[in-house]
This record gives sequence, C-alpha cells and structure tokens, in this order.
Amino acid sequence: MKPPARDEIDARPGEPFDRVSQRQRIYLRHVARNLSSKEIAEIEGVSARAVDKQLYLAKTLIGAATRADAARRLIAHEEGVESFYPANALPVQEPFRPLPLPVPSRRMSVNLIKAREVLIWSAIIGIAITIGLAVAAMLINALMILFGAKPV
Repeated sequence: MKPPARDEIDARPGEPFDRVSQRQRIYLRHVARNLSSKEIAEIEGVSARAVDKQLYLAKTLIGAATRADAARRLIAHEEGVESFYPANALPVQEPFRPLPLPVPSRRMSVNLIKAREVLIWSAIIGIAITIGLAVAAMLINALMILFGAKPV
C-alpha cells in the first residue's frame, strides 16, 4: 500500500469523504456490490463513461488506488470505522532464552549467570528443598505406620 500524501495526513479524518458528491457515493455503493460501470449506468440511467468519470473523481478525492478500494473506504467511513495505516515494522518479540544452569557444564566451563538468574535459582532451590523435606517426612511417617511404629 502506498504511503499517504502529505495533504491527506494533515486533513481531518472525514474531510475527503465530505467532498464526495451524493452521485459519487451512490456509484461507489454500487461498486461495493461488485457491479460494473455498464451495470451501474443501466441502473442509474446514465452512460458508462459518465459513471467511470464520477468514480475516477471520487477515487481521486478519497485518495484510493482503485475504485474498489475507494468503495471499501467509503463504506467503512459511513459505518464509523476509522482507517489506520499499517505499521512499517511488526513488534519485535524477544526470543525465548532458557535459564542457564547454576553450575559449570561441558558446554560452559565457567559459570557466568547474572544476578537475576541467581535470584531465580535461589528461589527454585529453596522451594525444591522445602518440598523434598516435606515429602521425606511424610514417607518416613507412612513407613513407621506400615511397620507398626508410633509416628512422632
């Protein structure tokens, strides 16, 4: 899609559509229904050349590349849809990077983790030790009950 001209950017959002005549609006609505210039001319009782001329003028006023695009924009404007030009670049998403191990490995002989990663590993290890001790205590109690000893 071509970028908008300078005067289109500075114009009020509805201004190009305010300059489109009622006849041009009617023709654009017919174009939105996929009718050809000849079919529009038969319906409206004018020549196909007059239809083409009015559609060309409307397309120029709206700043559309094609008459179908002009019809689409007019319909969207009448329905209250605001048009926005697409962004030049898509938002960049940071790639997923797994948490590095807190100990040296074959791939990385020196451990170079950051302070944030140290905090994350500290929380993980603290939670894992707590859960492990709780599971071990429950297992010891279950074995004591199984073998007839009194749980403490």
